[in-house]
Amino acid sequence: MVDFGFASPRKKEKAIFDGILLHLATVTEAVDAFRGSVTAIANGDPSSARLVESVFDAETRADGIHRELSTKIAEGAFFGGVREDILNLLERIDDMADAAKDAARYLGSDSQLVGQAPDLLKLEQMKLFVADLGSAVAALTELVKALKVGKKEALSKVHSVESFEEEADTHKAAILKVLFANERSMDPVTVIQLRDFIFVADNIADRAEDASDVILILIAKGYG
Repeated sequence: MVDFGFASPRKKEKAIFDGILLHLATVTEAVDAFRGSVTAIANGDPSSARLVESVFDAETRADGIHRELSTKIAEGAFFGGVREDILNLLERIDDMADAAKDAARYLGSDSQLVGQAPDLLKLEQMKLFVADLGSAVAALTELVKALKVGKKEALSKVHSVESFEEEADTHKAAILKVLFANERSMDPVTVIQLRDFIFVADNIADRAEDASDVILILIAKGYG
């Protein structure tokens, strides 16, 4: 995936950033498929099963890219004193794909939530919530592109991810309020599963914010 050839250390670093952007593009596939599965299940669309499988496939490919990039960084003599931070950034990005996969598991064809969750999934707050998850990933992608250009460009975007994460938290709280207001009419196990589903999905935005925090550390250390 990343061909260094006889490139200089700086060019090798740029090649790594190209790999990070490919990693992010694959994570975006996983998150978008998860978001689509939420909408499909809310509408009773049988394509939800295919979308859930697409989440798993994208997460597997993201894992492979993560491993390759981590190996290149560990073996190469570049990134100097920020090598551990770059590896940490990769971990946080991969965590987003993991969160999408874990959340999608709740919506698999063998899950009782498929039959019992549509009303919650149809909430306007849920639509806004899953949109914020996608926006957080998109904002992180733009931030990494900016860092590739330079720290001045990155500084102008470094807090954009946090804003979407905060919006996701607001919508998450609203969804949970509705859920617990209706818990007496629902099976307790289903209530717990729905609660866990919401928190696991929210990890997508949380890990995106964690990744943006790593980038802020990189900038503080003078990288870019």
